[in-house]
Amino acid sequence: MSKLTLRNHPLRDVLDKELRQRTFPALSAPCRLCHFTFTVASASRQLEFSLMQQQAELQGAHLTETDQDLNISLFAGTLRWERHGEFSSYTFILPGTAPALFDDPLSFLPSRDWFDELPGQLFRVVQLTVIADSALAEKGEISRYFNDETCISSMLANEKARIWTDFQKHAEGAGRLLLVDYGLTPARLGRLAQQLFDLGNYRKLALLGWPVARQALTKLNNLEQQLSGLTQQMELERNNDEPLLNQISQLAAQTEHLIAETSSRLSATAAYYQLTQDRLKALDETPISDLISLQDFTERRLTPAFRTSQSVQQRQTALSARLGRSTELLRTRINLKLEQQNQQLLVSMDKKARQQLKLQQVVESLSFVAISYYAAQLTEKALHAAALWLPQFNLSLWRSISLPAVLMTVALVLWFLSRQLKKDNSS
Repeated sequence: MSKLTLRNHPLRDVLDKELRQRTFPALSAPCRLCHFTFTVASASRQLEFSLMQQQAELQGAHLTETDQDLNISLFAGTLRWERHGEFSSYTFILPGTAPALFDDPLSFLPSRDWFDELPGQLFRVVQLTVIADSALAEKGEISRYFNDETCISSMLANEKARIWTDFQKHAEGAGRLLLVDYGLTPARLGRLAQQLFDLGNYRKLALLGWPVARQALTKLNNLEQQLSGLTQQMELERNNDEPLLNQISQLAAQTEHLIAETSSRLSATAAYYQLTQDRLKALDETPISDLISLQDFTERRLTPAFRTSQSVQQRQTALSARLGRSTELLRTRINLKLEQQNQQLLVSMDKKARQQLKLQQVVESLSFVAISYYAAQLTEKALHAAALWLPQFNLSLWRSISLPAVLMTVALVLWFLSRQLKKDNSS
């Protein structure tokens, strides 16, 4: 294998490690768990990792940058830490039972100030108590631990476990989950506990998009009304395209700003909703007659909020597309107007050119007369000079011959020059 090892893919070991991560510890009934969820900003991730690395070293464990979870022995039990995209979870697991099914969440911690140095905002706290079916009768009436109006109960894991909850924060400051084990293996019980915690986290994280969607709806209604008014103006005011284009451009900028503000949260809502549905399927739930199941509760409370977020995303996309079409229409109309103005300008220039040509022709005619006049004058003076020097020179005869000759010569010269200019222009 040594030769083959040299040919390892650079990500082989990293991916193998990733596949083994996020495996919840095996559980045995009875036991008690308290699950804390904190939303953590990206800037605080390094501090969180450093503090958890110190905790791991104190317990003889090793935490590397690529690790996304950690299981360590702590305070007579086990601490499980998981790092996710925008939140981290801390699950304290204590074996055995307590006098009460649910206790103060801080009683699970090594010290009441254990979370003081860790960054993040507390997002969710829930207690999960696991008991065997044989101990169920000893606990008396289960419903007294939950709100009758919102109590939820169903069979899980192919009817090998039963869950009770009411999705409410109780007097101890945490939600409550009671799980009765009807014969699950420790590994399956651990996975079931993880699925229940994940279901609650993803369901609540999916709801973070609901306030964003509600605020966006108000802005969307306003933007859509403005676009409707501008579209009506486009239809009625044909000579007001440039101001309308400026207004639609501003409206498009506002829409893109709104999309930039909400798209990340709304996309996360869609992802968390899908993860919630996946966890519900993994629970292998069987409803109990006359009782609300986890599936029923999720469909009734989470799905409408998700549909609202989905509707906002679709409306934002549709509004952006409509603004694009309106902008393109106005630009087309403006371009057509510019082409018409250019065409009118060309017609005007052509008309001026023709006028200039006619004027040039008139000037050419006048130039023939002027040149002929000056040529005749020069010829007249030349003949007078010749008569002074030559006594026998017949001045009257030459004067009668000179005028037609001058006119003919000037005409021929002008015709020749005009022809040469036309040849040069055509070439």
